[in-house]
Amino acid sequence: MSEKINKILESIPDKSEWSSTTSIKMKQDLIDWCGDRFKDKVALEIGSHIGQTTMILGLLFKEVYTINKNAPESGEHTLFEVIENIENNGLYSLNRCNIKNEANHKFENIYHITQDAYDIRGLCPKIPEVEVSFIDCVHTYNEVSTDIENSLLKNSKYIIFDDYGGYTEIKKCVNQYEELNVIKSIKNIGWKKGKHIVNGTEQDFHDSEGVICQVV
Repeated sequence: MSEKINKILESIPDKSEWSSTTSIKMKQDLIDWCGDRFKDKVALEIGSHIGQTTMILGLLFKEVYTINKNAPESGEHTLFEVIENIENNGLYSLNRCNIKNEANHKFENIYHITQDAYDIRGLCPKIPEVEVSFIDCVHTYNEVSTDIENSLLKNSKYIIFDDYGGYTEIKKCVNQYEELNVIKSIKNIGWKKGKHIVNGTEQDFHDSEGVICQVV
């Protein structure tokens, strides 16, 4: 598996080249933290973009349910390929997907949910209980709070936040939930605090790129 993951990592652009993805450092830190202990567990990803981080989750978990407002095969850069349409209704569309990759690995454990993650009716009810939730969607306080609450409704044991140090509202929201003793930070991941180049522009990170929190 390590050879396959390494080949995939080598083919994915870093955040310095592609601002919408997580850094290679964050992906590697995620791989190291997960190891093999979630092979029989389910992950939820809120905000998947074109599927680069979803690929890594798909190699680390038994199943991944990923939510995005755009259909899986929309956009010229998408890596998602629909294998099977499971359900369409007024709230969401659920598709089982492969993700194109340089290692030619056939993903059969990715469930792409096209929906508004902030719909007042809540997330797709087909999402089972999850072990880990990975949040990388709308980077504002209220929306991050909704992502946390939706993760808790799925009994997530760990919640991982991307762009924690890059957006003050994400950090503020996470810190607020820590103060309320809902979650606790256990590991900083990705780029460290400081200045980093994102798409050719220098950007300040006021803390680590990402943080892993455990639900209390």
